[in-house]
This record gives sequence, C-alpha cells and structure tokens, in this order.
Amino acid sequence: MSEIILENITKIYNKDTIKEVVALDNISFRVDKGEVVLLLGASGSGKSTLLSMMAGFLKPTNGKVVVKGEVISKLPDHFATDFRRDNIGFIFQKFNLLEDLSVKENVLLPLIPLKIDFKSMEEKCDTVLKMFKILHKKEQKVSKLSGGEQQRCAIARAMINNPNIILADEPTANLDKKLSENFIDILMNLKNLGKTIIIATHDSRFEGLEFVDRKIDVSIS
Repeated sequence: MSEIILENITKIYNKDTIKEVVALDNISFRVDKGEVVLLLGASGSGKSTLLSMMAGFLKPTNGKVVVKGEVISKLPDHFATDFRRDNIGFIFQKFNLLEDLSVKENVLLPLIPLKIDFKSMEEKCDTVLKMFKILHKKEQKVSKLSGGEQQRCAIARAMINNPNIILADEPTANLDKKLSENFIDILMNLKNLGKTIIIATHDSRFEGLEFVDRKIDVSIS
C-alpha cells in the first residue's frame, strides 16, 4: 500500500520572471508503507525540494502530493502543520534549531501543542536524547554546540513524536563516522518497526545497505 504518492510534480521558483528556475519537472513515484528509499542526485537536482513537499512545507507548482491518503499539497498551512506534527519526522540539513534555547527546549517543541503532562514530556525527551548520545548536553544552549551535536539534537527533535514517516535531508552530513554508523543502525531498527523512511543523501554508506529497498535518482527523472 502506497503511503506517499507524488503525481506529475513540477516546482518552478520565480515563475515568469528572469530569475525563473525549474527545480523539478514532472516527477512521479510512490513509496509504500515500511519502505526505505534513497533520493539521489547532484546538488541542485531537487532532492530537498521533494522532501519539503512531502512534509507540506512547500507546495508544487503543478501536480499532487498524497501522504497517508491526505492530499497534503492542497492543505492550508495550519492544517499541513498539524498533519506533519502527527505523522512526519523531518530531519533538516541545516538543523533549523532555535539557538538561544537549550537542547531540551528544542527537542520538546513538537510536544507542546499536544498538551502532554510535563513528566511524560521529560521522559520522552530523555529517551530520545540518550538514543542519539546528546543527553549530557540537555541543558546547554544550542549555540554552544558543535555541528555534529546540533545535528544530533535536530535528529532527536524529529524523532520525539515517534512518527510513522521519517524524511531526512542529508542526515549524516555533520556526523563523524561512528555517529553516522549509529544513526544508520537506528534507521534499520526503525524500518523493523514498520517506519517509512526517505533519505536524500550524498553519503555513500547508505547505498550498500541491505535494508534500503529502492533508490530514486531525481536528476534523471
């Protein structure tokens, strides 16, 4: 059963101006529930744009994006935000952390609208911070972290709601070899739990993994 469907997706930035850029041109594919899919392609080929449309951050110029039966490309922004919070964990290439807040405060942000009691929130936070080996920095401001520590914080935030769908944009770009391998092991465990995972990456470590089901090269679509 397809959990994510992209039909004839085109994305044009600055349309009908001298700065017009065609980021994606008539892209179509489906991702089944529980699949792990790699998005491959050169820088500028549209991988990040595709992930952002699957998450409802961006809308296509033409075409349709369906996630878990919902036409997310047609949802108003506030409904897309709610849908994303309930269903999708997004790991940003550039982190998108609030640097003046602590690691704990950043990771807890997705839980705040859910009105969970604070003790449960703390337990969830500690669990995910421990998983990504950043618990010891829990009270530290993000601005004081290294790039790798910020990436681990961003991954922990994406996983705090235990999402069914994980979208990862270059998730190992700022991790060392050991932490990258640890993250890959976690992805394998998440696949075994039935999670649907889509990864845009240049990291060659992903390409030979047995638990990766398919590769999609967006640059030749």
